[in-house]
Amino acid sequence: MIRAVEKIVQYGFYLLIFLLPWQTRWIWQPGLLNGGQWEYGSFSIYLVDILLIIILIFGWAVYSDRQARSGIFRLLLTVFFFFCFFSVLQSDDKNIAWYAVIRLLAMLLLVWFVLKAKFKWHYVGAAFIASGLIQSVMAIYQFFSQQVIASKWLGLAEHRPDILGDFVVEASSGRFLRAYGSFPHPNMLAGFLVIVIFVLLGFLIQFYKHRQKKVWQLVLFSGLLVLNAFALLLTFSRSALLFFILVFFINIAIYLWKNKKLEVKVLSRAAVWLLLVAIASFLMLPELWQTRINVQNRLEAMSLAERTESYEQAGEIILDKWYQGTGIGTYTKELYDQNSTQESWSYQPIHNIYVLAAAEAGIFGGFFLIIIGIEFFRRHFIYDKKKFNDEWMMVFGSAFFTFMLIGLLDHYLWTLSAGILMFWLVFALWLRRSMD
Repeated sequence: MIRAVEKIVQYGFYLLIFLLPWQTRWIWQPGLLNGGQWEYGSFSIYLVDILLIIILIFGWAVYSDRQARSGIFRLLLTVFFFFCFFSVLQSDDKNIAWYAVIRLLAMLLLVWFVLKAKFKWHYVGAAFIASGLIQSVMAIYQFFSQQVIASKWLGLAEHRPDILGDFVVEASSGRFLRAYGSFPHPNMLAGFLVIVIFVLLGFLIQFYKHRQKKVWQLVLFSGLLVLNAFALLLTFSRSALLFFILVFFINIAIYLWKNKKLEVKVLSRAAVWLLLVAIASFLMLPELWQTRINVQNRLEAMSLAERTESYEQAGEIILDKWYQGTGIGTYTKELYDQNSTQESWSYQPIHNIYVLAAAEAGIFGGFFLIIIGIEFFRRHFIYDKKKFNDEWMMVFGSAFFTFMLIGLLDHYLWTLSAGILMFWLVFALWLRRSMD
């Protein structure tokens, strides 16, 4: 009986990874501000939330007696959660804060589960790749058809370039819709595809290490790498592209330093393929890329101005509520309380998860989130020698490091359900591999 339950839990975990991008949910209380939709005040339960709850319940029954090593991260995560919990008690909007802290608790329980559970790493990788294949095909279709078709049951909202508020690249020839996949924002699709691409690189390294090579596997992984890279480019997510490239070449530099010739060879070949995909994309869509790179463009200039203003607002909030914060999840409500005259969509979190954590959970909450990142960096790049011999350490360490950097320029890893799940799942997988 226990063995059967364990199998169900394992395959439920793979299914959770596969379904991660899908936004099917029940909204039991929509958020409204000034008569408009307010996502950050909405109360929802997602399909993946239900699956996660089932996995955690049965996982507790099966794995509660197993030892799980987590090193200093157990202490850091506990203290971090304490300050987030403390912020709820001080919050002016406790309903939103309780909702956010319960979601954070679920993510920390997911970390606990990943540390204790038995699963096959190849199946984890396959789940990411299968999900990434669907997202890539959707992204390419969405961009070239210039629409996202709405579906209540799949959790898809309609998006078109002529709908104000949808995310587009604005050029002299018109507005062009960025690829969403099944996510609520193109940047989130980009973050997910970064994970998938690192997983594919890990499989390619394993392919060349394996003595009995099967050519079809090389063709499959290489083709999927090209497909996912092209889809990533169609999101036009500057932060994901910039930091993926940076982390990719950091890995090559480290492998060169450690004289890992095979890994350098594989990543160098992959770099050629990725470069060819990028060149093809630039040749196909030159005006869009020029617009996206040129920060003097109207939309880009507006975005930069809004981000500058958001740092001023965050600074005022942190100074005013430095030790208790506004309450986790309540940053946009605090902006509304300060100025209630704007449209609902204008109340946006600051695009920096570390500053946002300091504003919502107090400076100590923000501080310990940074400390978790520093300890990850120390262990992954400086202390843990296993990183240079283990592909899965490279895969999830690289993905999490990319997320840490993206967090400097975006907020979805802290504020939106799928982004939060991506962040903590990748962290948990890296931590588990580093402790094995």
